Amino acid sequence: MIKKRFREYFTYTRKERNGLIVLLIILFILILIKIYQSNQSVGETVIFDSEFQAEIDSFEKGLIPKKDNKPNAKESNKFSKSGWEIPEELFYFNPNNVSSNDLIKLGLSEKQITTLINYRKKGGTFYKKKDLLKIYGIEDIQFKALEPYIKIENKDKLTEFKEEGETGIEIMLLIELNSATKEQLISIKGIGEVYANRIIKYRDLLGGYYSKNQLLEVYGLDTVKYLSISQRINIDTSLISKIDLNKANFKLLIKHPYINKYETEAILKYKEIIGEFTEFEQIHENNLLNKESFIKIKPYLRLN
Repeated sequence: MIKKRFREYFTYTRKERNGLIVLLIILFILILIKIYQSNQSVGETVIFDSEFQAEIDSFEKGLIPKKDNKPNAKESNKFSKSGWEIPEELFYFNPNNVSSNDLIKLGLSEKQITTLINYRKKGGTFYKKKDLLKIYGIEDIQFKALEPYIKIENKDKLTEFKEEGETGIEIMLLIELNSATKEQLISIKGIGEVYANRIIKYRDLLGGYYSKNQLLEVYGLDTVKYLSISQRINIDTSLISKIDLNKANFKLLIKHPYINKYETEAILKYKEIIGEFTEFEQIHENNLLNKESFIKIKPYLRLN
């Protein structure tokens, strides 16, 4: 009796056995599909070799989050051996009438301020930006940081320029470099159509010139030609087009001549990990740019 019942439960007809085999095959296929899908990555597959991954890890560990407390003089004074400290924000100033309070904001030491004020009291005048170097204690690195923000009133864009030619003394007007047309540049002796086009093209890449010396970066323009034309031009730095550091993307940053691919990626990686920049010095403090590149690019940046 028991054997009979056992056979009733566990004995299958040929049709039932075929159905069971089909069911097992379907289950097996579903399992294979599930295993295949679990091994697939979503989106683009990025392969990192061990060396590149090590560079990323090292970069992330080197990032310094913005501290709430302001660093002391020894920590913040990284560009100079003198008493000059990097100011939090630079602004335009005229050394012929800038106040002592503004000089303090610009990071000048008490001794430098006293020397500058005494120079003016004795009748000293700053005729060009480099005259600031006459002040004892002003270092080259300090001057380079301040130079883009020095504005000396010099009859603005229509300053007369005297040059002795074949017909005697000729009176000409200075050409403002950041707004000059091709025709105006060609009017300067020594600049033809080719150089005028190059100067304008490089001006557009930079976002404007903040120093005459930047003309030496124009392809083919050597020191001899620069010296022959530098007295015929002046620069209005207020016309410089600046990049919003916190909104700039890779495409916008990489276009600037003063920043390369690696530096661009480093800045964007910092923003991704730490957040928005609150001051320009974070770029140098975190080694996103070296000192020279930071000084060169800073006049072209803004924060919001």
